[in-house]
Amino acid sequence: MKIFDNSPTRKITKGTILLYKGDSCRSVYKVIGGCLKSYVIDKFGKEHILHFAPENWLITDMDSFLNQKPARIFIDAIEDSEVSVISNLDYSDINQLSHDDLVEQNKKLINNLITSNKRLENLLSATAEERYLDFIATYPTLVQRLPLKLIAPYLGMTPEYLSDVRRKLARM
Repeated sequence: MKIFDNSPTRKITKGTILLYKGDSCRSVYKVIGGCLKSYVIDKFGKEHILHFAPENWLITDMDSFLNQKPARIFIDAIEDSEVSVISNLDYSDINQLSHDDLVEQNKKLINNLITSNKRLENLLSATAEERYLDFIATYPTLVQRLPLKLIAPYLGMTPEYLSDVRRKLARM
């Protein structure tokens, strides 16, 4: 995306938190290498992963970023990563982008929305096996890179149950 062509890049160490709930989100991150995640923590201290952002994916708290509201999520690096960073000020220059660049950016945002809606639908109505197969289709590079303890809660199951699902699918 050309909007990221001249943006600064940052190297981020695994475990670095880029956004805390309650802070003002001032950046959109495009992952060049590595992987980020967004998540919430419930009142019992349990983490619920909302999105993974591997290479070429964008991640931010869009409501906080665009509307200057307190962030409702956390974003951190689950691998050593490199990202391009767009700030609120950079984003205000979006009107200077070409039509093709705006179309490309909209496609990325729409794909993110589609992925979110599909995930919500799967959590509400799909079997564990279907959710895992959809995860593989959505994030093919992450299946081998991420531990089950990260994938399982994203899919709404325990790591032990995910192991059972994987064994069952391997036998089929």
